[in-house]
Amino acid sequence: NLHENEIQNFGIENIHELHSFIDLLKQLQSQNNLQSNNNQQSNNNQQKSNVISINNIIPPEELTCPLSHKLMIDPVIAQDGNTYEREAIEEWFNSGNTASPITEEQIEAFLLPNKVVQKLCEKWRIENGK
Repeated sequence: NLHENEIQNFGIENIHELHSFIDLLKQLQSQNNLQSNNNQQSNNNQQKSNVISINNIIPPEELTCPLSHKLMIDPVIAQDGNTYEREAIEEWFNSGNTASPITEEQIEAFLLPNKVVQKLCEKWRIENGK
């Protein structure tokens, strides 16, 4: 469990914002479950050409890195409170950047794994054959 001062380091000002973030993740998971159920029902008798079109589904924006615009594999939370693909945000910092790519506030290159988003990305990848 993160302590209050650790949560604030990631741009989450209060417990309400943290709960809002958790609720968003739960909504994404519910949407993915619903989409998965619908895809399973409609895919039972589809031809191969239809299966190919399913594999071209674009991942939800919440599961893509704001720098690489790709589905995340190793998502991390930066001090600005945003989640990035580890490789992309490390490259950002290694290029000499010291400000958040989203908020432009000065932040340190301190990153924490975002296991919830990682599991949602893995689930989306499995459900969509990516």
